[in-house]
Amino acid sequence: MINQKDLVRKLNQVILIEGFQKLSMGKLATAVGVSRASLYLYFKNKDEVVQAVVDRHLEFIAEHPVPQQFSPATFLPIWLASLQLMGSTTEQFMADLRKSYPEHFQAVTKAQQDYFTRLTAYVAQGQTQQVLMDVYPADYVIFQAQTLIQGILTQVQHQQLTVDQASRYLEATLHLQLVSLLAANRQAKLDVKQVAGLESAVLRKFRETYALIL
Repeated sequence: MINQKDLVRKLNQVILIEGFQKLSMGKLATAVGVSRASLYLYFKNKDEVVQAVVDRHLEFIAEHPVPQQFSPATFLPIWLASLQLMGSTTEQFMADLRKSYPEHFQAVTKAQQDYFTRLTAYVAQGQTQQVLMDVYPADYVIFQAQTLIQGILTQVQHQQLTVDQASRYLEATLHLQLVSLLAANRQAKLDVKQVAGLESAVLRKFRETYALIL
């Protein structure tokens, strides 16, 4: 019996790398290791596949809300979830979505914009409380993190980095982002074990997805 959640996850991985305009239901089925008939048991057509993938992105945002009030106790998992969201789409995926499914494109774009607006306010609160470094504006902190993560992922897609290299760089970037934001007097209190499992899960998902380009 195929687990539909796992099936959508695999479809998401394929679509992030390949886009979806050139992928038929048959090619999608082959890419995720199921028969064409099995895929049709869950999705009537490619429109439903795209809908499921988009819903997965929107559900991630809904399930990882940014709190209205900053708290040092919850900062690490919130920040790591935001880093994961920064790498959750690709240029290919968003370009195909914009061209073929503009309503879905608008929904994903708006959800991400709203999320990062809330995250900017959240980081600014942490800076005001002197828990986070206030050397740079909150919006730049988020821009810099997005640039680092998306830069690594783009180079993998263009085969300028191997998956192994990118995995090491991404791991270093995640750790750097987790510790570099904290004020000096807070760094000694950092408990990386709090997010070790989540960080490992993020890296595993990256390797599963980007191995598909080889």
